[in-house]
Amino acid sequence: MRTVRECCLCSQIEGWAENDLIARMLPAQPYVRRVMLESASFAVIPSLGPLVSGHSLLCPKTHFQSFASVAGELHAEFAEIKAKLRSSLGEIYGTGVYIFEHGMAASGDRILCSVDHAHIHFLPLPHSFDDTLDDDKRWIYYDGSLPALQQLTNGREYILYEKPDGVCRVLTGDDGPFESQYMRKAIFSRLERATHWNWREAPAPLRADETWRRFTRS
Repeated sequence: MRTVRECCLCSQIEGWAENDLIARMLPAQPYVRRVMLESASFAVIPSLGPLVSGHSLLCPKTHFQSFASVAGELHAEFAEIKAKLRSSLGEIYGTGVYIFEHGMAASGDRILCSVDHAHIHFLPLPHSFDDTLDDDKRWIYYDGSLPALQQLTNGREYILYEKPDGVCRVLTGDDGPFESQYMRKAIFSRLERATHWNWREAPAPLRADETWRRFTRS
C-alpha cells in the first residue's frame, strides 16, 4: 500500500498541494483545499473525472481501502454525512442522487481504478436516467448499513449500488474480479451527454473545481 503522502485522495483531503491532482492540473490557480463537506472522520471532494455535474466522492480521512473496512465506531458518523451530502446535492441539482462504490478486497494487492483509498461516488443524475443497472439477478439487497456491508462482503471485492429511493444492493466478487471502473462505464453507457467514462484518460479538473465552487456557494 502507498503511504498517505503518495495517495492523491489523502493529499486533497489534507491540503497537501504537491500530490493534489486537481491542483496540479490547474497550476495557474492559487492553491485551495477543495473539500466540499467534512466531519471529524470523513471528507467530500469533487471527482476529477465527473460523469455529470456535481459528481462527488465521500472518503474516510483515514486511509481505509474500502467502506467495508471502516471501523465500527465511525458507522453512525458515516450515516450522518452520507445523508447530508445526498440531501445537499439533490437540492443543488434538482435531481435524484445515485451512489456506488467499487470496494477493494481486504487482502491482496489489486488496486481498483488505480486508487487504493476508499471512496463512494455520489452522482446527481437526470430524472430520465435508465437506472436498470440492478437487473442482474446476482445483486443482493441489504439495509445500507456498514455492518451489513461488512457481513455480506466478508473481505471480498464488491460493488455497492444505491438508487435515490435508498434501497441498497451489493455484488460480491465470487466469480472473479470486476472490471476496473465497472460502475463508471455502466452508468456512462446510459447517459446521453457524457463524453468519457475513464477518469484517468480524460480528467476534467475545471469541472471538478466548478463542482466544489457550486457546492460551497450554496
